[in-house]
Amino acid sequence: MTQMGAILGTKLRIIRNQVASVRDESYLKVGVVSVAAVLLWIGAFVAFLWGFNTLQSFLLDVQTGAALGDVVMARLLSVFALAMFFMLSFSNILIAYSTLYRAREVAYLVQAPVPYRIFFLTRFAECIWFSSWATAFLGSPLMLAYGLTTNASPVFYLASMAFYVPYVTIPAAIGCCVTMVLVSIFPKMPRGGLVGAAGISVLFLFLFARNQFSADRLAGNASDQIANAVSVMSQTQSSLLPSYWAAHGVLLSAQSRYGESLFYFLLLLSNALMALLIATVIAERLFYRGWSDLMGNESRGTREAGRGILSRIDGLFRPLREPTRSLVIKDIKLFWRDPTQWSQFVLFFGIMALYVANLGNTSSTLDRPDFRAFVICLNIGACTLILATLTSRFVFPMVSLEGRRFWVLGLAPITLRQIVWQKFALSAITCAVFSLGVAVLSCIKLEVAPMPFFQSVYSVVLATLGLSGLAVGLGSLYPNFEEDNPARIVSGMGGTLNFLLSMGYIAILVGVQTVVMLVEALDLYTTDRAYWMWLSVALAFVTVLSAVAVFIPMRLGLRNLAKAEY
Repeated sequence: MTQMGAILGTKLRIIRNQVASVRDESYLKVGVVSVAAVLLWIGAFVAFLWGFNTLQSFLLDVQTGAALGDVVMARLLSVFALAMFFMLSFSNILIAYSTLYRAREVAYLVQAPVPYRIFFLTRFAECIWFSSWATAFLGSPLMLAYGLTTNASPVFYLASMAFYVPYVTIPAAIGCCVTMVLVSIFPKMPRGGLVGAAGISVLFLFLFARNQFSADRLAGNASDQIANAVSVMSQTQSSLLPSYWAAHGVLLSAQSRYGESLFYFLLLLSNALMALLIATVIAERLFYRGWSDLMGNESRGTREAGRGILSRIDGLFRPLREPTRSLVIKDIKLFWRDPTQWSQFVLFFGIMALYVANLGNTSSTLDRPDFRAFVICLNIGACTLILATLTSRFVFPMVSLEGRRFWVLGLAPITLRQIVWQKFALSAITCAVFSLGVAVLSCIKLEVAPMPFFQSVYSVVLATLGLSGLAVGLGSLYPNFEEDNPARIVSGMGGTLNFLLSMGYIAILVGVQTVVMLVEALDLYTTDRAYWMWLSVALAFVTVLSAVAVFIPMRLGLRNLAKAEY
């Protein structure tokens, strides 16, 4: 057996044992996760199928004789492919940092008689798996819906799978290269400078996206909106983009133009292999030096008391009583010292700023009460979905990241109840700063009336509490003290369950508000008294639902931690 085969074989046995360990999990948890995943896939498929059928019903001018739906659907696939390319590139930077430098087995593999080329290729395969499985899960209903809408041949589905592997290889190679270059510089760069560089990068990305995809460019009457949308999407049609090769090649296979489709597949495959070769060469030259500098920098990374940014935050929390103050400071320091954590947080902040900046166009459709109410409800959904992403990614792993040292907290003069509720309070307060800011600014941009404004803000407040309770409670109920990589903790069964329950909670919360607002916008209430009665019932229902989302998971999590052995 080759060295690469031995390492990959070991990984496969670990994965097989992890899959087999599902039998030891709670049947309720496995059932909820499985059913919710299937329903999510089916729901995405139905939504994509409805959207493609709707687009195909539109026609262009008689002069062209072509279906507008076919043009827009093709452009949408290119937009989807390009968006996925950028997301995979960024996620691979973070995943590569954890996989190449932070994983526990790296120290053993570096000392093993394994060439760095072999080491990198095995870790690279792991990076591709962690970064691309979610896009495959959510992209499969999209491709199936498109194939059924256009009556594509079975070759189209085979081509979609064939193109996917080399396509995800290119952003993975780019992410690994960027990570290795940054790590070779990172130990010599002050943390403040790194934060500033990340902030500037997000700012430039924000300005570019705002200019290219601003709402004003899509405003106007229906025909102008369609023309502007097609014009914006045409920017993804550059023949120099890997996303264009993948999307165009798959579309050609749907049209039974197999020779041209094969050309784009070979073009994509050759570039993927070249990207992998370049990444391997960079790994042979930069990996060990960067890893060694990083380990040496951490061993020298001690400061005098009272020096540095982290030491100065102590004064900000003086009003808090002990031991809450010490626990809060500890969690903030752990978060700040992990670049994979705060860099993603900076990205989320940029996404929220981009969302708010593009709200409120001059489209005449927003003058209709029903459309306006629907847009307000969509805004509530967008704010809560961003919040759910934050809690799932950053809050759920908080208990697990205590690691094997969790027993130390058990020896301290503090109860488990105080520890868990402190994490809930920190999550709720921190998330509220961003979620309420987005909610208030978005309502101002949309010029929302006072009552819907109150409903929007109140819903976001409830969602902040409910999602924080779900994340902290389920993180305590299903902790993973053996893992120090937040991405792996989140991708486990407990993290998946938390994400799916968060989506269900948001669906109910936003759905109830949507019904009340749309019925009022359509003037279907017989009297004002009926409106206020149903509004009171709706607000009471979502309040009780949020209380259940907080207290039941927190109670179950505390009970599990009290019974656990560390």
